[in-house]
Formats: sequence, structure tokens, C-alpha cells
Amino acid sequence: MSVLPTKYVPIDSSILGVASILLGDLGSNDTVSSLWDRVRTMPQVRTFDRYAEALTLLFAARIVDLRRGILVQTREAGASQ
Repeated sequence: MSVLPTKYVPIDSSILGVASILLGDLGSNDTVSSLWDRVRTMPQVRTFDRYAEALTLLFAARIVDLRRGILVQTREAGASQ
């Protein structure tokens, strides 16, 4: 799977697109498992590999973090550092 969309890979099929879906669906008390249970039936996510790659991107970009087993958003969209 491509990280970024291309001429042949639409945004919702890229890791970045799946990451945006996960971020938009992230609840206040979600664990890795509870988020997976909710998004696993979405056609853009489809497999655990795609889910894990997108979640890894969010962790690497420090957009989400894991605190006491709960996924939390570390910065608001559009916020400056």
C-alpha cells in the first residue's frame, strides 16, 4: 500500500487516507482493539495490516499517543507548535 495518494492510488486507499479515517473515528476512551473493532468493516480499512500501518503513521507523526492503554490525540488539527 502506498503511504501517499498517487495518480493510481486514491486518497482513501493510501495509508494517509486510512490514517485520517482512524483519526476522525477516534473516541475519547478508545483502545487499539476497540478502535479496530469499530473500523474493521469499513471498506477503506479492510485488513488489520492497513489498520496497523495507518496507526503506525499516526504514532510516528506524534498525532496520537497511548496513555494508560487509551489512544489519545496529542495535537489538534491545524494547531501550531
